[in-house]
This record gives sequence, C-alpha cells and structure tokens, in this order.
Amino acid sequence: MRILNTILLVLILLVASGGAAYYYFTTSGQSAPEAQAQEPARPVVAAPIFLALEPFTVTLRGERGSQILYTEITLRLNETESHTTLVQYMPEVRNRVLAELAQHTASELQTTEGRNALAGRLKRVLSASFHPHLSAPGISSVLFTAFVIQ
Repeated sequence: MRILNTILLVLILLVASGGAAYYYFTTSGQSAPEAQAQEPARPVVAAPIFLALEPFTVTLRGERGSQILYTEITLRLNETESHTTLVQYMPEVRNRVLAELAQHTASELQTTEGRNALAGRLKRVLSASFHPHLSAPGISSVLFTAFVIQ
C-alpha cells in the first residue's frame, strides 16, 4: 500500500509541475493585461500628402546654346490645408516654378548637387504665402519624378 501511495504522489507531482510549466511558458509569468501594458506603443504614422504638378518644359541657357529641360515635380505636404491652397493657386504655383527653372543653366542642373539645390529653392519659393490673409503652405519636400535635359 505504501508503494501505491508513493507512486500516486509522484504522479500528482509530475502532473502539477507539467501544468505549472505549461502555464509559465504560455503566459510568460504575466497576465494578458500586464503583458500588453509592457509593450511599447507603436506610433501612428499619418499617410503622406502628395501633390503632383503637371510636367514642365523649359528652355535653359547653356554653353552649347539652348537646351531643353523636361521635369515632373511632386510636392510632399505637411497638411491637407496646404494641398487645398496649392490647388486653388495652381496658376501662380506653376508660374513660380517656371520662373525659378528658367534662371538656371543646363550644366548647373546636371549634377546631383545642382538638382538638390534647385529642390531647396523651389521649396522656399513655393512655401511663400500666396495671399496676405492665408498662411504659407507647408511643404516638407520637393521631389523630381522625371528630370531630363536635352
């Protein structure tokens, strides 16, 4: 009888320790709310706001005579109000871009540094207010989606 009690006690201990191990490894020793509370919150990233402008074709002055620049520009905006403002003032937007593009030579714009500098100047020119009673549009970057000089 004593052997039967010992075997029964060992069997109960094995089942209990197996259950405890299963519980420990499936919950990592924490309840579900505690585990969720310790995970870092992932930041919510807002969808980007882009405004693609119609393509531009401009004659550039150069050492070898006149050359043609064909470019497509997309603006990355900070908020939807900027998108609305730029769409409403699109003729003036295009005029500002054309005026800036026409000031450069082909050799300036054929380098990566020249295109980056042009993007910065376009951002500055287009970020100026279009009306005294409107805030300036928030442009985070100027992107060239096509850039060809012939």
